Amino acid sequence: MKHITSILLFFILTTTTFGQDNSDPWKTLGHVQMKTYMDEMLGFEVSEPIFGGEVEMLDGSFITISGYILPVDSEDGTSILSYMPFASCFFCGNAGPETVMELDVPKVQSQVNKKVTVRGQLVLNRDDFYSLIYKLKNTELIKVED
Repeated sequence: MKHITSILLFFILTTTTFGQDNSDPWKTLGHVQMKTYMDEMLGFEVSEPIFGGEVEMLDGSFITISGYILPVDSEDGTSILSYMPFASCFFCGNAGPETVMELDVPKVQSQVNKKVTVRGQLVLNRDDFYSLIYKLKNTELIKVED
């Protein structure tokens, strides 16, 4: 009986794990809440991300994600990937901070407002208030759509 129970448990766990829809990481990354509080040392309000369990499980893993490159002026080569085109993005006030991420890929300004697919290692930013909450390290550009 223990053997049958073990086999059933194995199948249940593997089906739920491998049966999940990972086709749109943005949906998973949307499971975050922002806690705002006054930082006495800085002298202004800051927002701290509270990541959901599904998001925490992605921390450090390699993901493939699609979005739009936003125009930024960055000295260190950082680019910004947005779930939505520039006119509807976070910086225009039409979305939340969970819809953008920093890419460490060299500037790809020629791809601004084009839909791209990139792959890299997701890093959750819990405490740097001057950066976005999601960063993609070791980023490679996979596809550009016209």
